[in-house]
Order: sequence, then C-alpha cells, then structure tokens
Amino acid sequence: MKKTVSFIAVCLLAIGTLCACNKQNPDDPGNDVPDKPFEPITLTKAEREINTASNQFGFDVYHKIYAGNNILISPLSLSLALSMATNGAEGKTAEEMLSTLGFAGQAKDDMNSYYQKMISALLEADPKTTFEVANSIWANESIGIKKSFTDVTKKYFSSEVYPADFSEQATVDRINKWCSDKTHGKIPTILDGPDPDLVMALINALYFKGTWAFDFDEKVKKEDFTTLSGSKSKVEMMTAQRESYAEYDGYGMVSLPYGNGAFTMDVILPPKDEDFAKAVARFDASTFMALAASSRPAKVNLKLPKFTFDYTTMLNDALLALGIKAAFNGSDADFSAMAEKPLMISMVKQKTFIDVNEKGTEAAAVTFIGFVTTAYRPEEPPTVDFFVDRPFLFVIREISTGAVLFMGQKVK
Repeated sequence: MKKTVSFIAVCLLAIGTLCACNKQNPDDPGNDVPDKPFEPITLTKAEREINTASNQFGFDVYHKIYAGNNILISPLSLSLALSMATNGAEGKTAEEMLSTLGFAGQAKDDMNSYYQKMISALLEADPKTTFEVANSIWANESIGIKKSFTDVTKKYFSSEVYPADFSEQATVDRINKWCSDKTHGKIPTILDGPDPDLVMALINALYFKGTWAFDFDEKVKKEDFTTLSGSKSKVEMMTAQRESYAEYDGYGMVSLPYGNGAFTMDVILPPKDEDFAKAVARFDASTFMALAASSRPAKVNLKLPKFTFDYTTMLNDALLALGIKAAFNGSDADFSAMAEKPLMISMVKQKTFIDVNEKGTEAAAVTFIGFVTTAYRPEEPPTVDFFVDRPFLFVIREISTGAVLFMGQKVK
C-alpha cells in the first residue's frame, strides 16, 4: 500500500486509506501539490499510552544492537511487520509479542486498530512529503495458510498475499523485486539466495522523501568530522540558521522540519565529555520526549554533514532479549492462527537506507520476518553554535504524536 503524505514521527493507521496511491511524483515531492496546514494527530489516552510504549520499543531495539558504526533502523517498519505476525500467534507467543510491542494486556484488535489509525493519519499528514507503506505475505502452499489470518492482515494492513517456494531462485527474485519497487530502488534486495527451510515470510516496506521547510546555504564546505575512534575525516558540511534549540540532561537537539512541519528530523548531540556508548544507553523514549518538550527560541548557527548510507541487521537476538522468546522456539512457538502446519520465526532481518542533503531526506526500510516449520530452529534569544562535527544521533518522527519512523547514529 502506498500513498504520498507528509512525514516523520517516533514509532511509529482506515481500511481504504491504506491502499497504494500517490498524490505526487516521489522524485520531486511538493511540486504542484496544494499546501495543507499542519494538523496534529489526535490520540485517545489509551492510544497515547500505546504510542509511548511503542516508541520505547524502538529505543530498546536500538540499545540492543548498538555498535561503534553507523546505524539506522525503522521502529515503525519493524513494529508493523511484527504486528502482522502477532495476528497469527496464540497463547504465550501472542502475549510476549503484544507485550514487547507495547500492547500488554490488550487484544489483537486494539493493536490492529492503533496501527491502522496511525498509518492512515501519517499518510494524510503532509501532501508535500512522500510517505509510502507496503505489506506482503509470501507463503508455501504446503503450510495451509489460514484465510482468517490473511483476511485480518488485508483489512488492517492492506497486505498482498503471494504463493512462494523459497527453494527456488524465481521466488527470491520476485521478493527482491517487490522490495526494490516499494522502496524506489533504495532497498534492491532482502534475500541473498534460495532457502529451502523457509516456508513463509511477512514483509513490510517503508519509503520516505521530504524536502526541508527551510533553506540550507548553497555553499557546502569540506570540514573536519571527529569519528568515534577520535580520528578526523573531511565531510561536506551544510550550514543554516534555525530559530529554536532544545537541551535536556546534557543532550542538545535541533529539529529540522519537512514540508508543512508535520514531520521533522531531530539531530541530537550527546554531552561532549560523556562516552558516546554510555550516552546512547541512557537515551530512551522518555528522555527523548523530555528533550523535545524543552525546545525554546534561539538563534542557532547549524552545521550538519551531508550523509548517505545503508544498513542491514538481524534482529533475532535483540527481540529475544526484549521478551519475544516463544516465537523463536520450536517447542513453544504457537502460530496456529496463521497456518495449519506448526511454524516458528527463524529470522527477523531489516535493511535501511538514508540520504540527507541540502534539499531534504530520502529514507527507506524493509523488514523481513521468515518462518520455518518447527522441525527447524533459528537462531536575543541566546545564540547556539550547534556544530555536528562528532558522533551524533538522529530521529525522524511525526511531530504531534512523536511516533518514530527512523532512528540512527552517525559515528564515522
């Protein structure tokens, strides 16, 4: 399902609005598209609590996979893929997945309705920003996939369903083409080759392209960037003037809006004298929201490096550590609401891409959840100089709910 919209929020949905449709050319977002004033997304008290827990899930995953290199994950893509899988789970398996995603004690329908509402709202937030979401199910006919499961995923997630034999290269090619098409070529592959053990896969794809709501200076200069190891490298540094700055518990932050302001990229500098890994470890969803709430008027002289990179990570260990255990265990996994044959999750893989330049940001993500039968096991204001010339964090979120779409770090 795709659609053009305005963009970006922390973790982070109406049946018809989840269908694939573009309002504009994603290669040139904003051209000839009428302005739509920013309108906050309204959540109920219960939905706000779910949203907070969902955002914390994204930060928890980030903490579990932290390493001393550039990182980019999409909490929203991961949550959407896992929520589809949760619809096929029962018993302890479902309880663990609901709890880890932030829906402890709630029914699957509550989870489905929340994501359906959030995605629908995100798709409508800003017509000058391109935001697209797609979901698909690929299943071997031998497992007896249940119609009740596919009906739910079609209703709430607009998922497409395809037959698949994962032992054939043709299936690999079809899946990779689907991922490439849904991310405009930014994630060209998710599978490296045939895997005869796989019998089913759930895939989510996200694509975002936003133009800054302000102007960076036209001149880009080569300047020093201090890497995590302490060495210096020359980077293309962009400069701009901003009007607000946030500071909390030693972290500094400047928000860079896209389009009508519904989506923003937050650039966060941890305390200069604190070890970066320690600063990351204590930076959670509540700290981030407190930091965002502390924004105040300021004359900000911003320097930000242009950057582009892609990232691939296996998330099995992180999800196990966060509490999704039964789903990965052949003896305990219960996906009886999904298929006739007993299944377990064998792999959760995510690929991401980001390009930040003078014009705006392009980002994409694909989350792949692979299943095997249980015979297999897985594994005046004040002036602030905000010079981003050392390792930093960044978050792309929707401004009114704080739903996080992407988060990452650049350290080299």
